[in-house]
Amino acid sequence: MTIAYVRVPVANVWKDPDRPRENDGVFLERHPSVSNWLSRLDEEKDGRLGLVGRLETQLLLGEPVWVKEEINGWAHVFIPGQPHHEEQRGYPGWVPAHHLAYHPDFHHAWESHPFAIVTALKTGLLIDGAQRTVEIGWLTRLPFIGEANGDAIVMTPTGIPGRVPAEHVHVGRTLPVAAADRRIETARRFLGLPYLWGGTSVYGMDCSGFVYRVFEACGIRIPRDAHVQAAFGQRIERDSLEPADLVFFAYEQGKGRIHHVGMYVGDDHFIHAPRTGLPVQVQSLSQDAPYAEEFCFGRRYDGSEFPASIPLTADMVGEET
Repeated sequence: MTIAYVRVPVANVWKDPDRPRENDGVFLERHPSVSNWLSRLDEEKDGRLGLVGRLETQLLLGEPVWVKEEINGWAHVFIPGQPHHEEQRGYPGWVPAHHLAYHPDFHHAWESHPFAIVTALKTGLLIDGAQRTVEIGWLTRLPFIGEANGDAIVMTPTGIPGRVPAEHVHVGRTLPVAAADRRIETARRFLGLPYLWGGTSVYGMDCSGFVYRVFEACGIRIPRDAHVQAAFGQRIERDSLEPADLVFFAYEQGKGRIHHVGMYVGDDHFIHAPRTGLPVQVQSLSQDAPYAEEFCFGRRYDGSEFPASIPLTADMVGEET
């Protein structure tokens, strides 16, 4: 396998190359626009709902992947930063190969430099020499190589330096572990954000992608999917829930397969990304259906369950694209 890095602001990871539909084509272009893609989905009745079974997850600019193979312009990848219950190499899926890049300078900087981690919801990345600014989102991390005139100088995956407003980033290899109140405050920043199946970006998230990114922003690494998130951490029963505990919901009145996750915020309420058509919101744990009937248990993560990062070492690395 080879190592590569995402070269677009947001990359969709598909179940297989045959899953994208005609209205997804705009997001397969070399320079995809998240906003244009979502606008096209919203123009169709089942545009967003139709992503179920098609879209697996998303990646942000600079995130690393293992590339197993490339077939007809598609890269079969594993995502080391998104733990998966069946695959030690990380979350599996398929990405258009031209959404990935490998440059030795970026690879070296990724392994050895501190990161400029975006803390603003959205900001601009000015790519040196290109005279264009690319919109990038929350939790995008790029190697930090210096600061000048109020900008953080970063390395982009194609090996070209870029600039991001220094006030919009945190510089460090990881983000500090945050207390429960900070996790809730972080989650509340996304009240009203539209639901997006497979989403993990500020343009839209699903239930598990939402808590996955919130915990990442608070220095705690957890699995990507709800049923796997429910298998780790400390199990917490209903009467012992504390703010920032994850709460899980299952079919068959809480006794069947886990299908949903949110974060407890106290006073018998939780915050979550419900489903297609409903935005991130706070709801009652005991009064609002179907959650009152489907609650099964909580989990408490303190930051010690998973390593903060996975070293990217391999016998081979990717070629520049």
